[in-house]
Amino acid sequence: MKRKEGFPGQLSYVIPKNILMKLMEQPLYHDLHITDIGYYPHALYHFRERPKGIDQLILIYTIEGQGYVEISGKGHKLSPQHFIMIPPHSPHTYYADKQNPWSIYWIHVGGEKAKYFAAPVSQALPVERSPTSRINERIALFDELFKCLEMGYGIEILEYVNLCLPRLLATFTHIQQYVSLNESITHDPVSQAINFMLDNLKNKRTLKALADEVNLSASYFSRLFLSRTGFPPMEYFNQLKIQHSCRLLDSKNLSVADVAREIGFEDPFYFSRLFRKVMNQSPRDYRKDRGMPLK
Repeated sequence: MKRKEGFPGQLSYVIPKNILMKLMEQPLYHDLHITDIGYYPHALYHFRERPKGIDQLILIYTIEGQGYVEISGKGHKLSPQHFIMIPPHSPHTYYADKQNPWSIYWIHVGGEKAKYFAAPVSQALPVERSPTSRINERIALFDELFKCLEMGYGIEILEYVNLCLPRLLATFTHIQQYVSLNESITHDPVSQAINFMLDNLKNKRTLKALADEVNLSASYFSRLFLSRTGFPPMEYFNQLKIQHSCRLLDSKNLSVADVAREIGFEDPFYFSRLFRKVMNQSPRDYRKDRGMPLK
């Protein structure tokens, strides 16, 4: 049995290509950016094989268990607290140990600079555990990016996540120089509205309801939200719904119609149209691409 996705408790975020292209219009992010990121706990039967490689750098960081990575015919064993970077366009295979499957954090990184990060560390290297290793802070940085992306794919969010990316990579490539980072989280009407959206993914909410929640007029709220995220509020709300539907399609034994109802759409055909608009593919094709059963 082999699985690409669908592990209990997993987290994964795939940046839609149309949104990624919008971000990459800014030169600051064109040469280095996250395309996918996630965490797979106890990933039994996890397996990936790409005979021609992919365009992105792949970072795999094992925190528990063990697994194996083969890059251009050379094998590497990843024990706990080891990592490896697979260079772009390199044929590779990786899989979890059947008896002691790995728990991994992983990132796909695009852009011309990605290959330069991979070159020095395309072998399994340890992250030594010591009183000064800051392993928990590295994991906290992953979790911080997950929490950001859970808020959606707004331009400000993606800018922040991708500005953090070089630092996260540097905690692996320059371990001796690794220092901690603590960012305070500010609360403003936009973040409050996004939290309200996240609390109401299963419900229908109007623009007026969103604006009322943060005590602003609908017109002013719309202008503020658009200027901060790059998207109108209702479009952003739908993006969050589709993001949540991706996690349901990844990890739960639900039909497409069931998933649609879980995010507040009684009409599965409308849900499929909206999903295609955001993700550039149908829910069934999304599931097929990620190795999940079709329902």
